[in-house]
Amino acid sequence: MKTKYLRLSIAFLLVSFFTFTISSTFAFWANDLIVLEDVTLVEVPIGEWGLTAGAPEGIPEYVLGATYSTGDYVWWEGKIYQIVGGGYASAPPPSTASYGPFNEITHLYQATNTYEVDDVVLYNNSFYRVINSGIANSSTPGTNGAGWFDMHSIEWSTGQTYVQGDYVLYNNKIWQAAVGYSLNTNAPGTSLHWKQYGSIEWNPYFTGYAQNDHVTYNGQLYYAALSYGFSDTPGTSGTWRLAGTIEWSFYGIYVKNDVVSYNGSFYKAKFYTTGNTPGSHNSWQLITLPTFVAGTNYKVDDMVLYNGNIYKVVNATNAKNNAPGTLYNAWNQVDTASWRWFNVYTATDHVIHNGGIYKVYNLTNANASEPGTSYNAWNRVDVDTYQPFNTYEINSHVFHNGNVFKVVNLTNANLNAPGTLYNAWNQINDSEWHGFNVYQDGDYVFYEDFAYRVVNATNANNNVIPGTANNAWNRVGTLYYQSYNTYLMNDIAIYENVTYIALQTATNITPGEPGSEAYWALYSNS
Repeated sequence: MKTKYLRLSIAFLLVSFFTFTISSTFAFWANDLIVLEDVTLVEVPIGEWGLTAGAPEGIPEYVLGATYSTGDYVWWEGKIYQIVGGGYASAPPPSTASYGPFNEITHLYQATNTYEVDDVVLYNNSFYRVINSGIANSSTPGTNGAGWFDMHSIEWSTGQTYVQGDYVLYNNKIWQAAVGYSLNTNAPGTSLHWKQYGSIEWNPYFTGYAQNDHVTYNGQLYYAALSYGFSDTPGTSGTWRLAGTIEWSFYGIYVKNDVVSYNGSFYKAKFYTTGNTPGSHNSWQLITLPTFVAGTNYKVDDMVLYNGNIYKVVNATNAKNNAPGTLYNAWNQVDTASWRWFNVYTATDHVIHNGGIYKVYNLTNANASEPGTSYNAWNRVDVDTYQPFNTYEINSHVFHNGNVFKVVNLTNANLNAPGTLYNAWNQINDSEWHGFNVYQDGDYVFYEDFAYRVVNATNANNNVIPGTANNAWNRVGTLYYQSYNTYLMNDIAIYENVTYIALQTATNITPGEPGSEAYWALYSNS
């Protein structure tokens, strides 16, 4: 007996390495593989798990020279083809080029298949949908965005079509389409077409800046003091002013009573002035900043020196008897861009704190909270990674644990990290199934080497694994019967090597079994 098992094992190894004929996408072992006593090797065609070899009943072996009708199915060398061009064919499947008479039944892209609008194929681990059949049938998926739409990859590509508001990855950064044209011919970061998301680095091409916007340039924080000139490099014109300083700038535009520091002295503008050096032009008046004295009746906007820093009154009542830096809503320190707990901030303010740049999101909460410690107060704006205390909007995109996610549910996303809760964030940088994603009818995923399509979003969501529930996910790219698939009228299914046609919608009703007669009938091309 041991000798027989040994010979049997050897036979299987030999079969695996030398005599298997691989002729379809999916593999199976025949139910009744008989190994004779003298270890005769057998050849097993490849098809589906648990199915017998050979053409299924109802789908005939292709006969060269026979006449077929459009829509007929044929079997040839272990594969099933559908006739898309009826009549006589001078050669057997497959076609030698698209628009030929045969389409192979598979979810994998075949250059010889003829595709129609909304057909979906898998190519290089991405799903593509046909948006223009003429272009798609003359190009490979991923090479022409006018023909094929990449349903999962968000890497920027010249072979993809984009619209305003779309997000892409480029050079490991997230970009958003700022306009609605020429988006696949202008790489992000090289033109006005794309704006980097999760960064406030000044972009000379971006045309969407407005007054009071903040940018970084050469490691410094600037704000837009004007409503024009945004393409000027920060520090070279009056448009962008360095934040957190009153140091005079040659390019600054100053109005009456503005106070600046220059060469260790302080000056007040007597009238509008720009490009005029304090101390050498009559537009400036040399002043002495007083030091803080408790009990003084200060007015709003008065400035003082205290412990080497410069402060401005924001609340005269509180400022009178409270030293700068000791009470909230009394004095604002104006010679730093760093967050100060006692400062009163406005809706457009940005601050530097613990190495990050934060923007006021909720004014009331921001004035009561330290940046990065409380939700719905400050948003960190200089990184594209997930920040647990940021307040996100629908469709916000972030990096998290090396993947890209977008917000699909505002409430859940703002309370939970990406990838930890269903119906919060969708992972969008691959085609794999993710239990926490929210799927729509018609979405495609890959799960355990098989392709699936959502046929009922209600049943398919909330961690329902493809292939485990009825009327949720349909396995695609095969005619072999899947019990969990939902079949519609005239759909074809092969079960136990017999081909059936659906008479009405059917789920988990096995063809050929007692009681299935109202749902399935034997199929034939005739």
